[in-house]
Amino acid sequence: MALNKADALMDVAIRRSFLIPSSEIYGSPSGFFDYGPVGAAIKRKIENLWRSEFLHKEGFHEIETSLIVPEAVLKASGHAENFADPLVTCSQCKNKFRADHLIEQSENAKKEHVKAAGLPPAQLGELIQKYAVLCPQCKKPTLSDVGWFNMMFRTNIGPIEGNTAYFRPETAQGIFLDFARIVRNYQSKLPIGIGQVGRSARNEISPRQGLIRMREFTQMELEYFFNPKDQSHPKFGKIKHEKLRFASEEGQPQYIEIEKAVHTGLVANEIMAYFLWKVERLYLSCGIPKEKFHFRKMPKEETPHYSKGNIDLEVETSYGLVETVGVAYRTDFDLSSHSKHSGADLSVFVEGEKAKVVPHVVEPSMGVDRLFWCVLEHAFRGKTPEKDWEWFDFPPAIAPYHAWIFPLMKKDGMDEKARQIEENLREEGLTVYYQDSGSIGRRYARADEIGVPYCITVDYDTLDEKSDKHGTVTVRFRNDGKQIRVKIGELSSKIAHFVKEGKVRDD
Repeated sequence: MALNKADALMDVAIRRSFLIPSSEIYGSPSGFFDYGPVGAAIKRKIENLWRSEFLHKEGFHEIETSLIVPEAVLKASGHAENFADPLVTCSQCKNKFRADHLIEQSENAKKEHVKAAGLPPAQLGELIQKYAVLCPQCKKPTLSDVGWFNMMFRTNIGPIEGNTAYFRPETAQGIFLDFARIVRNYQSKLPIGIGQVGRSARNEISPRQGLIRMREFTQMELEYFFNPKDQSHPKFGKIKHEKLRFASEEGQPQYIEIEKAVHTGLVANEIMAYFLWKVERLYLSCGIPKEKFHFRKMPKEETPHYSKGNIDLEVETSYGLVETVGVAYRTDFDLSSHSKHSGADLSVFVEGEKAKVVPHVVEPSMGVDRLFWCVLEHAFRGKTPEKDWEWFDFPPAIAPYHAWIFPLMKKDGMDEKARQIEENLREEGLTVYYQDSGSIGRRYARADEIGVPYCITVDYDTLDEKSDKHGTVTVRFRNDGKQIRVKIGELSSKIAHFVKEGKVRDD
């Protein structure tokens, strides 16, 4: 039976070392994936692109905080009480499922486009009865009442029981805990941005859809702290006439001018609007077409307990619309709560007001793994008359390698020259890979199959002092297969220029 698109792409990703099922030789528990050499390289470049856009270009701080968080922290943040999913158990087979997902996936509920996310257990139970939702394993109406399941992984600090801690469910809390010291050490004034890239974990009831719902994943989160009396952004004037694509109740997403989105209340303030624009820039840089994603303002019943307003980014995928980014106006919820529970002063002195204020926060938070999957989906290309192989059209900035280097043949000094070029380009900071096995056509195909934008070939003309091509190599472009000759001494600057310009064909 033919695989659907998502399964086929996952098969390709595993075969070509993008992904590896975690603990594969022991059966691969669901909800965990490792990144192979190709995938890890792309993932790092996505993370560094985020660092460039959200931290370096803005002059913000990056930190790295602990994975294990004491229970007291998560009680203060509200996670200990609120970070839960609705759980239902089959009385016959004893399997456990996430109730809202079962309802939305049932045939009867699908006909009426039922949305169960965010509903309390009692209402979910009523929907299970109304739509005669069956156990997906037994195919019988044997589901229990709906209850809550806290998704945090629990552990104990040290050998004495009772010192409870959790694997952090988000990276944000570490930033809030370190906020006061960073402000003191840098003598910072508001606004100030602090971000980090790191692992989080959520003990999902039923992980599904590959990288879309995992139990351990990577987040890129920024907390932008500002004076609540000034919700402007210094760069808003530069972007206010840009248009962002928003979900519409009428069906088709609509492009709305950023300034209008703020004035109508669709977006909470200039700060949130600016970061929505930054999110769009990042996604376009990763190769996600503008018409394939949109922003959606979350309804009240879906908004997290800490937020005054959330706007998600949703991407079209083979799994349907997938939420990959959440931009939240967290107000002063976190800092005030931690101040109350810890006794620490987390306010900041504002000179103009000659008073201390507890900053408000806008948080752009995104999952690397979901973005990675969206990149794979939208960069994947099938076979064509010109290319009898499947390949990936990654932007050069996030491709796993800048270039592959080949000797035309493994003799007559061509291999030694190719190795020398490989070493020189690595010294120049480029990520390159040497390959000499198989025909040159097959090597081009292998490079295309993992999205390498350029192939560099050393041939007989490279070494022939009588040839007018002496000292040059061919550079082949991935997308159209065309080749140009480049002097060896200019290779590094040429490839770097191509990467910066996003050039993937010989236009």
